[in-house]
Amino acid sequence: MREDFMETPIAAPHAPDVAGLSLLTALTASEIFKSATAAQARGFYVAVGKRIASLAPVEDISDLDALTQRINRVWHAMHWGEASLSMDDEGIIVHHHGMPDALEGDLEGHWPDVKNAILEGAYDGWFRTLGSGPQLKTWIVHTHEGQIELRHGR
Repeated sequence: MREDFMETPIAAPHAPDVAGLSLLTALTASEIFKSATAAQARGFYVAVGKRIASLAPVEDISDLDALTQRINRVWHAMHWGEASLSMDDEGIIVHHHGMPDALEGDLEGHWPDVKNAILEGAYDGWFRTLGSGPQLKTWIVHTHEGQIELRHGR
């Protein structure tokens, strides 16, 4: 891992301010869900998650602890909690906790669906960047008391 990792900005040149994504997400959710089907809205937010993942490139990481640190820099910047990663014989397990229960501006209550899709997209984006094959997928296993468990595997 690079020595200057903690000093390196998470956003690529010309990328949006990561902290501003929370507000943008809340304000646009109403419009997205009004003009798109549920599946289209979910697809949009999965794509948003993948874009968030691209703000913190992980190509240079080969260690699970370093990957966790890089990912958590994004979530900390957004005030969207943090994750712990572990592996088993079936794939990668993500325990994400500390996501906001609601976002200011989300008057219709779309946040639970939005946050799940964004998390799936972000983690899938990071794992695919590291070489995950097309036969693997990322999905939410369950949510419980502010913790979201995701899995990446078969």
